[in-house]
Amino acid sequence: MVTLRLTVEDLSRIRFIGTLGAEFESRLAEQRYAEPLQDEFSEWRRKVKRRLHRTSTIAAAGPSPAGGYFHAMAVEPFWGRIRSHLETERELFGRTALAGGVESALSRLHPTIDWDAPCLRVDNGQNAREIRLTGDGIALAPSLFASRPLVLDPEAGRQGLTTLVYNVPLDTEAASALWQAEEDGAAALRELLGHTRASVLESVRVPGSTGDISRRLHISKPSASKHVSVLRRSGLVATERTSNLVVHRLTHLGEAVLG
Repeated sequence: MVTLRLTVEDLSRIRFIGTLGAEFESRLAEQRYAEPLQDEFSEWRRKVKRRLHRTSTIAAAGPSPAGGYFHAMAVEPFWGRIRSHLETERELFGRTALAGGVESALSRLHPTIDWDAPCLRVDNGQNAREIRLTGDGIALAPSLFASRPLVLDPEAGRQGLTTLVYNVPLDTEAASALWQAEEDGAAALRELLGHTRASVLESVRVPGSTGDISRRLHISKPSASKHVSVLRRSGLVATERTSNLVVHRLTHLGEAVLG
């Protein structure tokens, strides 16, 4: 259990952050992906596994894929909806704080977080310790993929503050809204572009050469080159030369099309 001892000044300087960002969520998402559970993330795991099978030679059933590639396949396609979900949580905290005060909002933050002035106790399995804040405040940040609340020290937190990250509930209806819409969009994209060309477009979420695309999708290099050429002429993919390597990446239009 981590105990945060707040001063009156800390209470007046609480900063509520909508999210610590997509990269932070991706690190937590890798842990979620590896959990063999039937829960509100089950459909997400199935979708991510299909995406990884389509666009990577990395075996999704084995150890978690490398961070950057995993982010592009598992979090980035859903990030707009995830961010909106977390922003809604921030607004809820704000309304609760306005209606009943900050201390009332803290007491309702999470089942494993207990406010007993002047202490905020976080029962999360981290090593027992007490952190005495000195009036600079504390940052609060909701997380979709965190499996339990986390207390981050100032150097790892936001704005140089001790940061409390807490996991927000995800019911069946909310999970359906987060995960199902992506699959519908992907199906429509495959119908529009064709399965292989849509897969090529998805694969360059992580910039790579023609050879990289060929290996990821198990298609020939001439076929990969042909599809990239069409996508480039359509403004969905840009090609850059770095030293002796030609690299393909998504344009802003391509990112918008993939969602």
